[in-house]
Amino acid sequence: MQSKQLFALDLGTTKFCIAALIWGSGAPKLELIEVPADGMHRGMVSDFTKAERCLKELVEKAEKQLNVLIDKVIVGVAGSHLRSTIVEHSLTIPHQPCQTRHLKRLLEEVEIKAETPFRELLHCVPIAYRIDSREETSNPVGFTASNLSGRYFAIDADKDYLRDIIRVCNANGLEVLRLFSEPFASASVCAADEAKQLGLAIADIGGGTTDGVIFQNGKPLKAFTINIAGSMMTRDLAMGLNVSLQEAEHLKHTYGLKYYDTPKELRHQLDPLAKKVFIVLGSRIHELGAHLANDLLEFRGQLGAGILLTGGGSQVIGIDRFLADRFKVQVKVAPPQLSVDQMGLGVHTTRHATALGLLNLELGRRVSAQQMNGSWSRRYLDQFVNWIRELS
Repeated sequence: MQSKQLFALDLGTTKFCIAALIWGSGAPKLELIEVPADGMHRGMVSDFTKAERCLKELVEKAEKQLNVLIDKVIVGVAGSHLRSTIVEHSLTIPHQPCQTRHLKRLLEEVEIKAETPFRELLHCVPIAYRIDSREETSNPVGFTASNLSGRYFAIDADKDYLRDIIRVCNANGLEVLRLFSEPFASASVCAADEAKQLGLAIADIGGGTTDGVIFQNGKPLKAFTINIAGSMMTRDLAMGLNVSLQEAEHLKHTYGLKYYDTPKELRHQLDPLAKKVFIVLGSRIHELGAHLANDLLEFRGQLGAGILLTGGGSQVIGIDRFLADRFKVQVKVAPPQLSVDQMGLGVHTTRHATALGLLNLELGRRVSAQQMNGSWSRRYLDQFVNWIRELS
């Protein structure tokens, strides 16, 4: 590991969080520091002054708590401006055995193909390859071919908004090393490979948005964003029950969908508030389920592992059973898990899935670069890093 410390920044709608991974003389140490968010709306910066001030508070708190200088960060990107697509491309090989260099060249051409003046590519993941007209394969190396084609899952973002995020960070003395999409980050630490192979939808219910990724055969095929999440649920309760936002947040976590999750013959034993909270909260979560169903429609019958929920909003009591009854598939709440150097760093609360996922993606990127002698998507990475630094 080149650096003895790594910092990931999650600029969420309800909280700003830094996940710090620090290597000392012994095992790596993981710390999570957060402050209430300000200047954000639906996962995106909406007020520069407030967001800069909030980030300043977080950095000062983290530096004091960790006794380190934080000047370089990996940053998560969220919001409806994110877009996922499937990109296909072919490469002519004059009857040669396919080699790793051909895969690298194919990826480079795909990345060039996906570039536009206003969009920036954040992720480009190979789904499958095809040698001539044969069946698709995950590893075409060694096969003789005249034509190599590949399908890739790509996530890109609005380039101007990325500039805005970098400006907020730079204003607090932070250099942005890398930008990753938050839904892809959360998915990287919440689901086992076996579940992704069976077919799985991961939904990260945050404060401002619900972001997710759909997997089949172990590969990501679609990312989505729904503008319904925890903050909207809290506001619904505040208005519907005529209480403060603070009290509404307390009721959301105390009762959630407990009324629905309790057997009918035992519901009379519950606090009357449980039913009132369910009536209000259930309506909004039902709407969330309807939007989620729309995003999953093309994958109907193909999600063998069901739906996996994470993020702070997944902590609502009974939300997994409520959505399972609606979709008629398995729905589970999954906390994030991060491992470093074959050493587990424990299971953490779902509200920190994004921050831990950002660390995980960067660690994976570094391992991949080392395994391929530092040449992992070299053209693209060098270009992207230089582009970020130009703005810093």
